[in-house]
Amino acid sequence: MTTGEPALSTWRGRIILILLTYFSVFSYSHIFFMLPPFLRNIGFQPQCVGWIISAFYLAATVTRPSAGWFIERIGIRKTMVTAGSICFFSSLSLALTRHTPAVLYFIRLFMGAGFSVFVVATTTYQSLVIPEQIRGTAFSITSIGGVLTSFTVIPLSEFFICRGWNLPYLLMAPVAALAAICMAFFLPPVQDELSFSQQNKTSYLMLFKETPVKFLLISCLFLGLTDASIAYVSSLALGRGLNPSIFMMAISVGAIIVRLFCTGVYRHFSRMMIAAPSFGGMGLALFGASFANSNIVIALFGLLYGAAVGYGYPTHLALIGDMIPERFRGRASSMVYFSMDISWTLLPIYIGYASALVGISWAFRGFSLFACGASFFVYFLVWKRISEKKGVHF
Repeated sequence: MTTGEPALSTWRGRIILILLTYFSVFSYSHIFFMLPPFLRNIGFQPQCVGWIISAFYLAATVTRPSAGWFIERIGIRKTMVTAGSICFFSSLSLALTRHTPAVLYFIRLFMGAGFSVFVVATTTYQSLVIPEQIRGTAFSITSIGGVLTSFTVIPLSEFFICRGWNLPYLLMAPVAALAAICMAFFLPPVQDELSFSQQNKTSYLMLFKETPVKFLLISCLFLGLTDASIAYVSSLALGRGLNPSIFMMAISVGAIIVRLFCTGVYRHFSRMMIAAPSFGGMGLALFGASFANSNIVIALFGLLYGAAVGYGYPTHLALIGDMIPERFRGRASSMVYFSMDISWTLLPIYIGYASALVGISWAFRGFSLFACGASFFVYFLVWKRISEKKGVHF
C-alpha cells in the first residue's frame, strides 16, 4: 500500500465496526456523566458523590494491567465478552438495588473493572488490525464512537433525570453493555491471535526495559487528568445555570470536525508534536468554560475542547502502534489506560472537596491552569527530548 486512500477504503468495514464498538462501550461509561446531579438529587453530599464517582475509575485503574494478561491467555474476543458481561450484570444491579453509599461504591467498582478490560481489549484489537500507513487517520475515525455519545445517550440521560425518571436512566447502562457484547461477536478475528503463543509471552518488566513506553505513559497521565474533569462538566454547567448537553454536544462537534476533516495535520507534524499541545488546549477550554455565562459561550469553549480531544486521544493511542512492537501491545494498551485511569480516580475526589470549599467554577479554574502548565512541561521535557534521541522515530 503506497497511499493512504486505497488502504483506508480497504479497511473501511472493519473501521466502522470498531467505531460502533467504541460507541457501545463509551455509551455505557458516559451515561454516568449525569450521575453527579442524579446523586445530588437523591440527597448525597458532594464529598460522597466524589467517592462514588471515583470508585469506577479506581477499579478501572487497578484492573488495567490485568487486561493484557487476559488478552494473552484467552484471546481478545473472549476477554471482551467476559468484561462486557461484568458490565451488564453490575450496571443492572445498580439500577435495581437500594441506593446507599456503600452499595453504590461496591457496584461501581465492578462496573469500572469490566469497562476497563473491555476498552483495553478493543484498543489492542485495533492496534493489531489497522496498518501503520493509515493508523493516524483510522484511529481518528474509530474514536468518533466515543464522542457520538454526546448527541445520543448524554442528552437522553439528562432528559430522564430532569423528569425524575430514575429507573429508565439507570437501565440505559445495561442496554449499552449488552450492545458492546454483541459488537465483540461482530468484529472479525485477528489473523495472528495473541493468546497461547509461547513466543508472544511477555511481562511488564520486559515492556519497560525493551520499549520507550514510559515516555508515552507520562503524556497519557496528563491527558487523562485533563479529560477526567469531563465527569463533572454537568455540575459545572448546572451550577452556572447552563445546559450541560449543549457543552457536551459542542465537544462532539469539535472532535468530529477534527477527526473527519483535519487529519491532514498528521502529514505535516509528527504525533509526538501534537500530543502535549492537545491536552493543553483542553485545559484552556475548561478555564474559559468556568467563566461562561451563556449557553453560546460555553458551546464555543466546548468546540475548542472537542478540537483538542479530537487530536489528543487518537494521537496517544496511535503512538502505541508507532512505539511498541506487536507482542507488547496488549500490555502497552493496559498501561496507557492505567496511567489515564489514575487521573480519573484522583480528579473526582479533588473536584468533590474543592467544589465544597470554593465552588465548582473555581475548582475547575485551578485545575485547568495546572493542565496548561503540564502541557508545556510534557512537550519540552518529554517529547522534545525523546525526539532528539537517535533511533526513536514517530
